[in-house]
Amino acid sequence: MPGDPGQSRGWLAQTGTAIVDLILPSACAGCAVAGEGQLCPGCRAGLAGLVPLPARPTPPPVGMPPCSALGAYEGPLRGLLLAYKEHGAHRLAAPLGDHLARAVASRILSAGASYPMPVVVVPVPATAAAVRERHGDHMVRLARRAVRALRRSGWPAACGHCVVALPKADSSHLSAEERAAAATSAFRVRARRVRRVRAAADAGAFVIVVDDILTTGSTIAAVTTALQTAGVTVAGGATIAATRRRKVFPDRVRIPRSRPDVGIST
Repeated sequence: MPGDPGQSRGWLAQTGTAIVDLILPSACAGCAVAGEGQLCPGCRAGLAGLVPLPARPTPPPVGMPPCSALGAYEGPLRGLLLAYKEHGAHRLAAPLGDHLARAVASRILSAGASYPMPVVVVPVPATAAAVRERHGDHMVRLARRAVRALRRSGWPAACGHCVVALPKADSSHLSAEERAAAATSAFRVRARRVRRVRAAADAGAFVIVVDDILTTGSTIAAVTTALQTAGVTVAGGATIAATRRRKVFPDRVRIPRSRPDVGIST
């Protein structure tokens, strides 16, 4: 059979998982209620009730644009993102991408723009190794879904997949300063594609960098810097979730508490 055997095995495993999901009842990825499928009605309603809020690392890394997040990285929202990103629950791209679109729209409106402004959504790319392991680039998938949701809402939107992630070492053990230093050399732009994004920005489109989780901000800041070095004006960033700032993690993200709970309520 032609092609990479590893890719064939990955496709077969993914297909088998999808078939099992159709035949057998599964637990909700958000709250673990059995028999509700990957997203139960309670968590679906909780997602719809979240209000995108400004989120900013403390201290912000160099190049960090203004950013909005849909909710805190905790509880059911954390479960949904882990299931989607790490456990192959690709069908969650639909609801998560739709709600990422709300964070993108919120960031544009927070900048004082009027509806509907043209927008180019630029996803933070995964490395080639992560793409192989997860059977696709999870953020490109979310960004494309978010673009479709924005278009349905009347926003002239496009996906600008113009940044490539270079191979990098595990950064989970690094401090905020070390992550920022590692991130600066972790991305490069695709010359032909970035020209189209730059032309759109020069014509008035808002360029928004999107990621799944905002922690120290080093990744969004690095992608923003790469784009701006290529002449693209970045208007802001948007994420699905952001880690809360706690005393033991002074370099984490501050999320304004404009209401009692910014996590999913079930």
